[in-house]
Amino acid sequence: MKKFSLTFLSLVILICPLISQAQDNTRAVIRFVGCTIDEGFTFDEVVDKAKRLNWGENSPNAVFFRRPIYSTDTTMEDTDILIAAYYTNHSEMVERRVALGSDSRGNLPISCGAPSVWRSYNVTENFGPVEQTAMLAHRCTLNDGVTPRSAFNRISALAENYAAAGDDSLVQMNVPSLGGGGNDRNFFLAVVGSSRQNLTRQLDMRFEGFRAELGNNSESSFSCDTPNLWSTTSIYSANN
Repeated sequence: MKKFSLTFLSLVILICPLISQAQDNTRAVIRFVGCTIDEGFTFDEVVDKAKRLNWGENSPNAVFFRRPIYSTDTTMEDTDILIAAYYTNHSEMVERRVALGSDSRGNLPISCGAPSVWRSYNVTENFGPVEQTAMLAHRCTLNDGVTPRSAFNRISALAENYAAAGDDSLVQMNVPSLGGGGNDRNFFLAVVGSSRQNLTRQLDMRFEGFRAELGNNSESSFSCDTPNLWSTTSIYSANN
């Protein structure tokens, strides 16, 4: 079994499952935990077992498994699955997990590290659930004196320019809430495609010269690292 050590650098890269199934789909609370798959089991086997768990009224509103495709060395070596569980708010998350007790861990052949909790805000409209897709995760730092609200407004303006050019990606801004010590970034930006092909098309838009920031009156209020690419698989949704 690979040694597991999930730091904020690897967690932030995972970026949340950008398809929120919470009651208010403009924002959610997401519990992330990074895991390794026990020896002798495959990712597909773990997914199959997870989908057949006894999900119920105390389960999260939605659960996603994601795997790193292009990420940091640490993440590629130490993280087989990033589990993202969505809740409406912190109170709902805590009450449901307390009610589940030890059952909240499930019965899967995985070994997991310490969880962290993030507040997630949709920048663009939710396009609805998909079984599998891909996402980009950007680790971002606010400029001096800039508030998260200013950054959100800037992200929204750029997302509108992408949408006007035909891109339908879901964009989320995620800020730390609980756990996950050692945070060296203020937030991470998640961009999820309605399909893998549509997400890679957005990458090619920029490769071919499209610049969403041109012709926009808002000034840059943050900087982001090169994005990481993840695949994401839907495991459970209370809406289905």
